[in-house]
Amino acid sequence: MPRWADAYGPLDRLSPATSAAVRVLELAGGLGPHIAPGRTARLLAAYRDFTRRPGGVLLVVPSAMPSCPGCAYDDVTVVRDGLQAVHRALPDRPRAEFGRLLARLDAVFRRRTLPEPAVGLPVGAWTEPDGTPAPWWRRRQYADAPA
Repeated sequence: MPRWADAYGPLDRLSPATSAAVRVLELAGGLGPHIAPGRTARLLAAYRDFTRRPGGVLLVVPSAMPSCPGCAYDDVTVVRDGLQAVHRALPDRPRAEFGRLLARLDAVFRRRTLPEPAVGLPVGAWTEPDGTPAPWWRRRQYADAPA
């Protein structure tokens, strides 16, 4: 790990070593649209903020402009997609620690959101464009689309 990576301090509740691995990953480039300098901290903060909203059940809110690269992250499921991309790209040890953090946040997300009922959904509604199943966090109930 480069020395400079330690100078930034810990990221969220991650160890300095895992935080440094995330920063190296973010600066490496070419790893997809979700991985960019400083983005992981913003994604973790957005995911944590969503799970801490007051009230009981939370409904996912779609982005008003999903094709806008920054606006897409208004939808917490896109935030979770980004965190998954970081998780997959990390080396083994940092991936394990990052995965434990995600698991804790995911537990709150699952508890506070409702699964989307399959009734009335078109065939293929829970699949990616390539036909693979959509991740579980995309199969949650959404609030009405923004006006």
